[in-house]
Amino acid sequence: MPANLPPQYFEVEAKYRAAKTPAEKLEALEEMLAVIPKHKGTEKLQAEIKQKIAKLKKAQAQEKRKGATHDPFLIEKSGAAQIILCGPPNTGKSTLLSLLTNARPEIAEYPFTTFYPTPGMMDYEDVQIQLVDFPPFSGSELEGPMASALRRSDGAILLFDAQSDTLLEDIENTLNLLSQGKILAGTQPLPLPSPSWHFLPSLLLLSKVENQDAEEKVSVILELYRDRFEVLGVSLKDFAPYRDKVKEAIFRISGIIRIYSKPPGKPPDLSRPFVLKKGSTVSDLAEAIHKDLLLRLKGARVWGSAKFGGQLVPPDYVLQDKDIVEIRTS
Repeated sequence: MPANLPPQYFEVEAKYRAAKTPAEKLEALEEMLAVIPKHKGTEKLQAEIKQKIAKLKKAQAQEKRKGATHDPFLIEKSGAAQIILCGPPNTGKSTLLSLLTNARPEIAEYPFTTFYPTPGMMDYEDVQIQLVDFPPFSGSELEGPMASALRRSDGAILLFDAQSDTLLEDIENTLNLLSQGKILAGTQPLPLPSPSWHFLPSLLLLSKVENQDAEEKVSVILELYRDRFEVLGVSLKDFAPYRDKVKEAIFRISGIIRIYSKPPGKPPDLSRPFVLKKGSTVSDLAEAIHKDLLLRLKGARVWGSAKFGGQLVPPDYVLQDKDIVEIRTS
């Protein structure tokens, strides 16, 4: 049975899409529910609106209990790194989160399903990385709390719909919004306009790559942004062939390395790596193991990035991912 929605409904729906605050969204949703015709053809839509209203009211009640100073974008970091999923509406961020983590966010064909950040944990080999699904970027300004959360994170996936007729515009609008928060995004470090700016390690991920036109768009975006971003195209409907490649790309932008400790005369412990920032040295590893160890540090033997296995290196030697290190003390 067709819905046959009246013009008033679409006017209120436009008001909902333009709403920036939860209170404005709730008001618009309640208006939508009031003007929608009540018959069998609109039952599913009525249920979706009621679900959104209930979710917003629950979130508002939780905020009141926590107090006016509660920041919903203050997500406590968990795991080896925190990566944020962000971009325009209806690009598949919640679907991607559910495909990569144990999280089960609300997923629907309509935009603006995510109102507040939703975290989940992604397994990558022997570490876990926290992914956080952000509400979609919309409007002409980046909310202050959202900008602060991006600055606190270790990186971001900028997700876009490869089938969008405004793909290039969507990408530029997102980069401009980040710039308003003095955030410069890129896969490789970029020179900052001033010390007050923040570099955000990021990759461009294009979803809905399910036909030749979308594949061609990925090639165009790759050509346009290759000097600034790693660009990947995926299908979320058939994600299995892309899963490992996406996980590897997320790990690369996380800015971390895994180091395995080897006690003298014993095999290395490969089950639980020490997680350090890229560029960390033998001294940083010694301090991470125990602060007192740093005081007695002479150097280390390294297997992996060293010229030969077990090479003796100084305390300022820069370690690489998956190095095995045997600390030497005086």
